[in-house]
Amino acid sequence: MAVLVPVLWVTGGFKETPKEPVKQPGHPLDLGLFDVTVRDARIGLATATFGSAKERFLIVRMRVVNKGKETESLGLGGLSDGVSALTKAGKWLRPERIEGLAAGSKTDVVQPGLPVEASAMWKMGPADSPRKLTVGLREWKYGHGFTDSTFNWTVDREDKTLVGRLTLDVAALPVQPQPPVTQTPVTRTPAVRPSAARTPRPPGSRR
Repeated sequence: MAVLVPVLWVTGGFKETPKEPVKQPGHPLDLGLFDVTVRDARIGLATATFGSAKERFLIVRMRVVNKGKETESLGLGGLSDGVSALTKAGKWLRPERIEGLAAGSKTDVVQPGLPVEASAMWKMGPADSPRKLTVGLREWKYGHGFTDSTFNWTVDREDKTLVGRLTLDVAALPVQPQPPVTQTPVTRTPAVRPSAARTPRPPGSRR
């Protein structure tokens, strides 16, 4: 990740020949285990995995529906395995993390049939400001391996054939409004005029 961050994002002009039709955001794609609708991409700030500091991320928002019978993770071993972003080096990079909202509450899983608004996030360098991002979605298949007789949903990350390949415009990080500068009014202390000193009169004197 540390090596790829400085040269992570392409602008849609990579010479690789797609092996699947280009898809448009806003339409559901059948990935086998999931139905995924990619909404948009943007640059945003989020809390780092370790620590409380804010870091810049490239964020792809999507709607996810689990079509299976078991609860699935949004992270490793789950949705994240089938989502990738294309780097300048021509490599597909999975999200660093995926955060979700279901029925207004934060979640890191997808319940069967319960839609989740998910945000796939890739960490960015301080100077990265891509205008476009290419996202790839892979198909999940239900089956078993050569040594495993149990049927499971799996995705082959080495398979270059994608269900969907989308090139998204990337919205820039909104400029945070700065609080107005409040000038403290200068309070002037009124000048005190000295009072005339009175000379005491001797007893019995007339005014």
